[in-house]
Amino acid sequence: MALERAMQRLSLRPASVCRDCRRTFVSPAKPRQQQSQAAAIAETLQNTRSAPASPQRKQPSPAAVTTSVGPQPAQDAFAFANKAVRDVERSQNRQMQEEQIRNVARGADRKALEQQQTRRWLIGDVYAPHDLSGVEMSKWRRVKQKARPRYDVIDQLNINPTDHYKNFSIMSEYVTDMGKIKHSKDTGLRPRNQRKMAKAVRRAIGLGLIPSVYRHPEILKTESAFARRVALSRG
Repeated sequence: MALERAMQRLSLRPASVCRDCRRTFVSPAKPRQQQSQAAAIAETLQNTRSAPASPQRKQPSPAAVTTSVGPQPAQDAFAFANKAVRDVERSQNRQMQEEQIRNVARGADRKALEQQQTRRWLIGDVYAPHDLSGVEMSKWRRVKQKARPRYDVIDQLNINPTDHYKNFSIMSEYVTDMGKIKHSKDTGLRPRNQRKMAKAVRRAIGLGLIPSVYRHPEILKTESAFARRVALSRG
């Protein structure tokens, strides 16, 4: 009887018994599995934090790359083109230098020819090719000195230089460009008239009527106007 009752109980509640058995044996494994997964994740995180940074890979140097990799055809072509261009430029510079040396040697430079022509040509002058040579041009380069006056101008005009110290035109004729009184061999005056003229010049310079170190502006103005007219007449 006792066995039958036990079997009946089992037959009446088999599902609940099996579910309870499954719950009693299977349910404790899930928390353990979750705990093991969480522990593994925490361990990996801790290892990554505590581990030192991995060293970066060193970049290979350009020399190593060039040694490891053979010369490319494009680089060879570029180097050959540069060499050809440099050779052409070097040859052109050499030719230009040689041409300049030849021009200087034969006097074909235009500026050199202009410097050789020291003669001032006027309108209507007739010349021959011989007149354009360097020998003939050198004759015109010589400075022609003025002839010494043979007569005393002060005696001929019968004037006293000290009375005309205000006339800068007369005073400028007896003063150099640097304000120095000319010598008697250049003025042609007697010693007495030379002393009077020197006194008049010093008086004019002291009063500021004529400059002491350069020619008077009025004289320079007339000379520049005369030079301009001569240049226009030459064309």
